[in-house]
Amino acid sequence: MTNPIDVTVRVDPACPWAWLTWCWLAEVERVRPVRLTTSLFDLAEVNRGAEADERRLRAHQASETALRALVAARRAGGDAALAALYREIGEAHHEGSDALDDARMLTRALSAAGLDPALTATLSDPSLQAELLREHREAVESGAFGVPTLVVAGAPPTFGPILDARITGEDAGELWDRVSWLVSADRFFELKRPRTRRPDVGHHRVAAA
Repeated sequence: MTNPIDVTVRVDPACPWAWLTWCWLAEVERVRPVRLTTSLFDLAEVNRGAEADERRLRAHQASETALRALVAARRAGGDAALAALYREIGEAHHEGSDALDDARMLTRALSAAGLDPALTATLSDPSLQAELLREHREAVESGAFGVPTLVVAGAPPTFGPILDARITGEDAGELWDRVSWLVSADRFFELKRPRTRRPDVGHHRVAAA
């Protein structure tokens, strides 16, 4: 790959929209000169003390367990290990229906990502939570307010794009060609339209029926 474009995407494992954007960017990395880094954002911290309902509170609490696992993965194997574990967690949770704080799911995901499954025994280490919150605060200070958040070649962070299904191959590349130009434009600020569908992925699709 010659002179790849550095792209960072911020995710929280609880968010299906962030999962679909990440899957798109992982496919873009395969078909365009892009180097993707996966970074973390903590929706539980954003909503702490102000959750809309008990269901969302439980979902965000479970996601913090998965987020600590992702921090542990990065400690063990760098950014590539974090991305590999995020992929396995996303397949298990969004494409399947495993809970994000299910120890058996996390053990399987760690193993599938090529990491030591015994890392699940370290997730109560308070330094993992501290590192997660530092990363989250840095994201907020840079201008991020939710997920997915995209940073292209050091440009200001952009929320989105929000996709409702997995996009592959050249379709992913062509979407990237347009999105990357737009978010790099000096005068671009915001573009949004109403969401008319739930994410067309895994158990989220079933829930919409």
